[in-house]
Amino acid sequence: MDINAIIITTFGLIIGSFLNVLILRMDSLKTVLTDRSRCPHCHKTLGWFDLVPVFSYLILQGKCRYCKKPISIQYPLVELATGLIFLLLFLKYGLTLTLLFVLITFSIMIILFVYDLLTQTVPEIFVWITLAFALATSVASGRQIVDILLGALIGGGFLALLVYGSRKTWMGEGDVKIGVILGVLTGFPNSILALFLAFIIGSIVGIIYLLTTRKKIDQSGLRQSLPFAPFLVIGMTVALFYGDQIVYWYLNLV
Repeated sequence: MDINAIIITTFGLIIGSFLNVLILRMDSLKTVLTDRSRCPHCHKTLGWFDLVPVFSYLILQGKCRYCKKPISIQYPLVELATGLIFLLLFLKYGLTLTLLFVLITFSIMIILFVYDLLTQTVPEIFVWITLAFALATSVASGRQIVDILLGALIGGGFLALLVYGSRKTWMGEGDVKIGVILGVLTGFPNSILALFLAFIIGSIVGIIYLLTTRKKIDQSGLRQSLPFAPFLVIGMTVALFYGDQIVYWYLNLV
């Protein structure tokens, strides 16, 4: 593997560890710079050897060194996912200005992905920051303004119809904003593909969720709904990396 790829992947693992801290302290972001990491169970201050991305989790066998309580699998998964995404983005964009913008964009998208899974809410400030960097990424990569605007209109417009048409019972306004980000990054026609994939994957997961949890349906619907932002992020990611190939394959098929 190229030395630059190794460096980028390692950097991604480190950033993934930092993203976990941001997700954990979303309600008190100031403590990110002032407080050291602690075990959520025994509150023991963790040393650097407890915080090495992925490896510390494996060496400690998923348990706190001090109280032996389990460490959430979220930590190594976010670190691994961030490292892998950084590698894929490097392979796609190379060492360019676009790479810098897209790395920041995806880092924040990972925060939105995990935080929405945990809380079913999307932090407003991070959405706007992501949108700004998504625009910078698209412009730096040479995408046409019309392509960007059309993608944003498709991604945000379609979800807006669902949100406001259902009076926000199907999904929330945050999904509309993420839909705009999806469209800005993928453009046209990949924004259509990204939405299609998001709904297909969301439907499959939703069916599995119903079959495995057997939640009862009451007057308001499911007692526990599934967040949709993670599926939008997955659809956007697949469309960004493989959208052109998938669309080309589909057009040849029909």
